[in-house]
Amino acid sequence: MISVFRFPLADVLNLAEHAVAATEHADPVSDEPAGPALLLVGDYGVYLMSNGLPQPPPAPGQPAASTVRAVFADRLDRDQPDPDGDDLLVALPLRQPGTHLIEQLRAAASTGRNSVIVTILGRQVTVSAAHVPTPRQA
Repeated sequence: MISVFRFPLADVLNLAEHAVAATEHADPVSDEPAGPALLLVGDYGVYLMSNGLPQPPPAPGQPAASTVRAVFADRLDRDQPDPDGDDLLVALPLRQPGTHLIEQLRAAASTGRNSVIVTILGRQVTVSAAHVPTPRQA
């Protein structure tokens, strides 16, 4: 089963910068390396959050149940059911050797991209950036 989610790049980069700047981080997920990461969570919706501690407060407009800042996804593959409960928790390391996701996000923002696309195929997670026209640009 494949799942595809879109997140606003500016908001994701804000979370990533928080994680990179934090002096402490939440415990690693599964066998992921310690250090700054974005956490992809499926828990009655799909969202990203920083693993940096302390967590930033919720952004204006977030659901009332949110106690920390999160960036919620737009679902691009409407045929698949949404996760419900603790179905998904994946760490996306920002400074993994050989692949620096933080640098990729910064470069994408500087070249006019506005969206982060996360694709999940089985146990493989792919992160990319794209320019997706907004309704005003379409």
